[in-house]
Amino acid sequence: MSFDAIKGQPEKELVGRVNQLAQENFKARFTTEAMTPQRGAEMLKRRREIARIKTVLSGRETLARAKSEETKLSEAIKKLGAPHEGDARQKNTRRNLQRRLAQVQRTIRELGALAEK
Repeated sequence: MSFDAIKGQPEKELVGRVNQLAQENFKARFTTEAMTPQRGAEMLKRRREIARIKTVLSGRETLARAKSEETKLSEAIKKLGAPHEGDARQKNTRRNLQRRLAQVQRTIRELGALAEK
């Protein structure tokens, strides 16, 4: 299955597919047919598909965490007030929060393509 086709599927289906492929590989290891080059190639294909699916699932999970962190950082910056207000400590805190927010937004942009449905 192609990477683009995997991206379009819902999480439940992907988890089920991973379990199915893992089960097939597990069963194939205990058969004598697994020793043939053709069966070995099929096992390799299943392992690669499992890796692709897990990549998409972890990307979606990371994207959700990043979006959550983005909202928390935005709220914290708003609480600190305008950039010219406050003492040096508040300004330094605001600057650090803004840097982290920029990093998180960059992460969201990069993962957006990976985790799109």
